Amino acid sequence: MVRAGRTAGIAVLLATCLLQTALAYDSAKLEDALDSLSAASFPAWKKRARAGDPVAQNVVGMACKYGEVTAQNPSSSLHWFLKAARQGDADAQFNLGRIYGKATGSVYGKQRAAPQDDVAAAHWYQSAAEQDYGPAQRNLADMYAEGSQTIPRDRTRAVFWLKRAAAAGDLAASRLAEKLGNELTAFEKQGFQTMETQWSQRRHISP
Repeated sequence: MVRAGRTAGIAVLLATCLLQTALAYDSAKLEDALDSLSAASFPAWKKRARAGDPVAQNVVGMACKYGEVTAQNPSSSLHWFLKAARQGDADAQFNLGRIYGKATGSVYGKQRAAPQDDVAAAHWYQSAAEQDYGPAQRNLADMYAEGSQTIPRDRTRAVFWLKRAAAAGDLAASRLAEKLGNELTAFEKQGFQTMETQWSQRRHISP
């Protein structure tokens, strides 16, 4: 758990991150990193980030995004998230999805590091979702459930990713997956089964 000294913004973000499955992302490593983040430790984290450590790059990105241990700098947060995400860090990929997504009513929407780009948001959410990152799976599902000018509404994909998020512990996703699943046509259900099979094959398990 986050200790009492953790600032509210990062604590909320960490709580969201921990919805994921334990096998998908090292939540304990992220938690320890954020728990040690302070104004005093920030220079050391930045040094590690510059040396190429993706966890440190993600942590520095969050510090710059929230502005709680260093000056708030949305463009720097984008810079560090991109570096970590390109190395495969699922949480950084999730953070990029939030930066590029609609994210209204949050720090990601109020001080944008980049213009809204649903295609970019879906790309980064997908990258994290493929690593069983629960929050990204839920946000990607919501994008497909709602649709937009650049991301066509796709109930099959929405249900598929909602079920993945539900498996990661998202109870609301489980309820919505059941609701939307009951609305799928026979053709959409066939597509869903194909996606399930492909997902299982990628993980070398039986569907």
